[in-house]
Amino acid sequence: MSEVVFILGAGASHKAGVPLMSNFLDVAHDLWKMGYVSDAERSFEAVFNGISALKGVHSNSQLDIHNVESVFAAFEMIKTLGNFERYDTPEKIDGLISAMKTVIVKTIEETFALPASGPDVQAPPPYDSFTAIVRFLREDATPPRSVSVITFNYDMALDYAFYRNQVKVDYALDDEGPVSGIPLLKLHGSLNWAHCSGCKCIAPWPLESYLSQHQWDTPLLYALEDMVQSFKLSIGSNIGEFEHCGFRVRGEPVIVPPTWNKSDYHRDLSPVWSRAAKELHDAEYIFVIGYSLPPSDAFFRYLYALGTAGEGVLKRFWVFDPDPEVGRRFCELLGPGALQRFRSFHKTSGTFEEAIDTVLEAFPTPRQPGNFLIERLSQSSDG
Repeated sequence: MSEVVFILGAGASHKAGVPLMSNFLDVAHDLWKMGYVSDAERSFEAVFNGISALKGVHSNSQLDIHNVESVFAAFEMIKTLGNFERYDTPEKIDGLISAMKTVIVKTIEETFALPASGPDVQAPPPYDSFTAIVRFLREDATPPRSVSVITFNYDMALDYAFYRNQVKVDYALDDEGPVSGIPLLKLHGSLNWAHCSGCKCIAPWPLESYLSQHQWDTPLLYALEDMVQSFKLSIGSNIGEFEHCGFRVRGEPVIVPPTWNKSDYHRDLSPVWSRAAKELHDAEYIFVIGYSLPPSDAFFRYLYALGTAGEGVLKRFWVFDPDPEVGRRFCELLGPGALQRFRSFHKTSGTFEEAIDTVLEAFPTPRQPGNFLIERLSQSSDG
C-alpha cells in the first residue's frame, strides 16, 4: 500500500477546461443550445426536461437543481422510489439516467482540451507537472515513496498524462490481481470504462489501443479560448467500439452518481473502493486537491473514517482549495490525531498548480531535489 495518497476532485481538472460541478449544467445547456452536441441532442433535452420536473421539489426543499451532482443523485433517487411525475415506468427512469450519463460524457469531451505543440499532443496543465512530482516521489526522493491517486473525476486528464509519460497505472478493477502500476482509483467511474457483455466485468479501454484507431478531434474550446491548437479525446463517446475478451462492451461508459446510495454499483466497483480504503489506511501523507467534500457526499466520509481506522502514523493531511469553507469541512471530518497534522491552503496555494509546488515542502531531503525537479518539470513542459 502507499505512503503518499493524493485525492483529486473536479477543481484539479478545471484548468483543463472541465467545468466545476456548480456550473457543469450551465455549460452543458450552452453546448446544447449552441448546437455543439447535435449527435446527443435528445439526451440533453431529456435531462433538462427532467430538471424542469424537479423545480417543484426545489421550491419546497433545499435541492440544488443547478448542481450536476445533486441532479444526478435526484434522478437516482427517482429510480429507487419508482415513480415521479411523468417518470412513472422503469423504462422512462432508466432513460433519464442514461441521458444524464451521456450529457456528462459529451460535456466533458467538448470542454476538456489537450494542448498541442506541433505534432506533440500534450497533457493539460498542470497534469504533466503532477506526473513529474509522482515520478520524483517514487524514483528519486530520499527515501523513495509509494504513491497512489484517489479521484472523483470521470475525465481522462491524469490517465493521459500518465500514458504520455509512460507511467503505468492500476485501476484496481480486479481485487485479485497484483499491483501492476500506480493505483489510479476512480471512485465514480471513468470515460474509458465499460461493462463487458461477455465476462460481465468492468473493462478499461487502454489509451494506446484507442489512440491507435482514432484521429484527434478539434475541441470546442468552450473554456480554453487562449489555446491556439488543441485536441479532444472522445473515448467515452466511442466506447461502444471497444471489444473485451472477444465481446463488444455496452455502449456507455461506467459513470457512477456521487451519492451515498451506490448499492447498484457495489458488485462492480467494490474492488476500487476497497483498494481506496486500504490506501488511506496505510497513508502517511494525504494531499487533497480540488475536492470540496460536499455535505451530500456521505460515501467518502464513511470511506475515510473506516479506511483510516488503523494504527498508521499520519504525518501530513493537507487540503488545497481556493474556498476556505472546504478546509472547515475537513476539520469536521478529521479526528484529533489527524487534526494535529492538518493544514488548509486557500489564500495563496489553493490551486492545483500551487499545490504541486507546496507538496514538495513535505519531503525535505539531504539531496536537495529542487534543481532536479526544476529540470524534470522543464522536460515535462517541453514534451
